[in-house]
Amino acid sequence: MGAGKTTLGKKLANSLQIPFIDSDAYIEHEEQMSISSIFETKGEKHFRKLENNLLKKLNSFSPSVISVGGGFPCFNNNMELMKEIGWAIYLERSPKELTNRLFNAKSNKRPLLASFKNEEELLQFVTMRLSERESIYKEATITLDRNKQTVEEVKLAIENYDKNAFGSGE
Repeated sequence: MGAGKTTLGKKLANSLQIPFIDSDAYIEHEEQMSISSIFETKGEKHFRKLENNLLKKLNSFSPSVISVGGGFPCFNNNMELMKEIGWAIYLERSPKELTNRLFNAKSNKRPLLASFKNEEELLQFVTMRLSERESIYKEATITLDRNKQTVEEVKLAIENYDKNAFGSGE
């Protein structure tokens, strides 16, 4: 949460002239309820099943850039499935930077942020959550550090990973 997946994903999709899909927005549309409402009424286990079902549908989508929630790769073997379908890209940021970005965006629709009274509490939460998940995030096909998180760098990383990624290889 707060790494910039959606913002960068939209820019990348636009640059590649392919569709952009936000997994949370897709699930909200399909379920006709917000993510927080799904968690409240049906529970996290149900939500994680919806994420996994979406992942299984992605094979039938045209090539797309897909932004997934922070927990998405951590459940139901989703990271392996994502890598089978395409490239999983981890936008690596420090807990402090994520906290700054989240705390400064507190007015957005992230219900989780409402429970934190100050930046220090949020930093503790982000640090704990990242330490729980980072080993899975590091299994991504490509990891981009903070200085490489631009459309051009993502395209370069994919091209370097697979010389035929954009049809320019031999």
